[in-house]
Amino acid sequence: MSGMNTLLTSATVLAGQVSLDKDTVTPGVLGFLMIFAVGVGLYFLMRSLMGKLRALPKDGDFGTRSEADGGGTGSGTGAVVGASAEDDTPRT
Repeated sequence: MSGMNTLLTSATVLAGQVSLDKDTVTPGVLGFLMIFAVGVGLYFLMRSLMGKLRALPKDGDFGTRSEADGGGTGSGTGAVVGASAEDDTPRT
């Protein structure tokens, strides 16, 4: 246990003796590569998201699709049993 205390004390003393110039310390190449990797990952993530959003049906297609799927079935309140009045309102 005393070895651990000695190591901590010597690390503190050595850290106090080293002076770093805050103007010359930079993230370096590793920092640049990490930020670049995050940017590349974000590009492909956004590209995938835009592809999925383009595949969604447009606003006008929602009404025609629901009429084609459940046309004439149900009790007139919608094809889904227990549908509320909020489900029947058109989206704008």
